[in-house]
Amino acid sequence: MPKMNGIEAARHLTQRHPDALILMVTTDPSKKLELEARRAGIKGLCGKYEMASLLKAVETVMNGGTYFSETAAA
Repeated sequence: MPKMNGIEAARHLTQRHPDALILMVTTDPSKKLELEARRAGIKGLCGKYEMASLLKAVETVMNGGTYFSETAAA
């Protein structure tokens, strides 16, 4: 993204729309990124190549839960 990264974009969005359901899909689902994502109001984080987890992540976030992939927790 040319002007800001996904975490910054999520912060701006959640400030304006606190009920926004944001799921971040990333190539680097690290624990550090998970912590930043949670602080920014992101409801879920999934690795870009974790296709089996992506559907579960979408369903969980859409139903009001949070989903942070096991890869991020490692």
